[in-house]
Amino acid sequence: MRFIGLTVRNPKAARRWLLGPAIGPRVAGCLSGMISILILCVLTVSAGCTDPDARDLPPSSAKDSAGIEVIDIRGSGSEGDGVWRLTPDPLLTIGVVAGEPEYEFSYVVGAFRLAPDTIVVLDDDAGELRFYDGLGNHIRTVGGRGEGPGEFEWATDISTFAGGVQLKASNKRIRFSSSGDLISDDSFRWTPLQQYLCPLTFLGDEVFLCDFVEGGIVLDDGSQAPQYRLLHTVWGGQRFDTLGLFTGLATAFHRGNDGRLQAVSDPFERQDHVALGGSPPVVVTLRRDLYELTIMTTEGQPLRIVRRHEAEEAPGDEVIDSLYQRAASGLFEVARADVERLFPRRRAVVGGWELAVDRVGNIWVGVEKERVDTTGRRYDMYEVFRTDGSLLGSVAVPAGARLADVGEDYVLLVTRNELDVPFLALYGLVKD
Repeated sequence: MRFIGLTVRNPKAARRWLLGPAIGPRVAGCLSGMISILILCVLTVSAGCTDPDARDLPPSSAKDSAGIEVIDIRGSGSEGDGVWRLTPDPLLTIGVVAGEPEYEFSYVVGAFRLAPDTIVVLDDDAGELRFYDGLGNHIRTVGGRGEGPGEFEWATDISTFAGGVQLKASNKRIRFSSSGDLISDDSFRWTPLQQYLCPLTFLGDEVFLCDFVEGGIVLDDGSQAPQYRLLHTVWGGQRFDTLGLFTGLATAFHRGNDGRLQAVSDPFERQDHVALGGSPPVVVTLRRDLYELTIMTTEGQPLRIVRRHEAEEAPGDEVIDSLYQRAASGLFEVARADVERLFPRRRAVVGGWELAVDRVGNIWVGVEKERVDTTGRRYDMYEVFRTDGSLLGSVAVPAGARLADVGEDYVLLVTRNELDVPFLALYGLVKD
């Protein structure tokens, strides 16, 4: 389950890439905070259709002018009762607040369940790849800081391949077997990889990376946003195919009282998301201002487009106001009125704060953050689609958790406790 986009998933690595080891901790911390602020805004999602009659309309399918299938989904639009759920409690939890070092996590880049008896976790702060058994007992640690075989200074991506697990580490790809034996340690020298906001990711021997388009784009509200092209190649290949052009995180600039320009992030986060995964593998893009999914092969051949039309009311003033306030209280505080001037109020906040493709090939779209039920429990909501475009249902996930790996009957999450300490939690996935 891989992600690509203008989202800094490892601010510490980005800071190292930009500034190098010589930068002072105060300046480095400032940049890390600024990067975190740029990605902080999370959305309560609702979009599109507000016609109450749309709730009863079945999904429809048609062909566009290029012959690509377009599927429109309104209302619940899901098969059966359309509800999936996690088991009430995790089947397994790995991690401690303080204790044996092999159970302490600081910054979890990613994790996978390689088999029922093997879970692997990449912790970049520790510079380690750790293996655990099916009961959560530590088996082995590999990697480590350095430049030797299997070692790395920092790592920004972890994925699986037929023989085990692989890391995108510094300027090389490192492969380990499912039992932790080093298979290969290969360097790369691809120019587009110098863009720290466009991380490289692997899918087996296929490679996905991106390069910025000079000048970016100007949005309708006058804000500026980066634009990048997503590239595809194979390991060792010299040919790069462009899969599409995508919009990055929108920013506008406000001149403060001190005369300096201050970057302000778009409260409505209209950047596109890209994810890849599944078997057979697919690339999925999400245009967030429309809640529109494009599903394509890894070579860029479009398979279908899914347009999700919600039948719920647009978010109220309280939600919109909270988004504006969050944007205003960034690293350099900006008046709420100035944020609204830079980013005019939208009728609705539209789909998708997260996008992922699971092992099976189902597409997960995060559609609502921080819902609270009658018991006070907080959770985030996802909608799940098949690659054929059908909506399978919705899933409630503990609030603030991050999807690490999703299989046919399990969900592996990166969670945090009240002290902000990360843990791994394995839940069963029940499909009604």
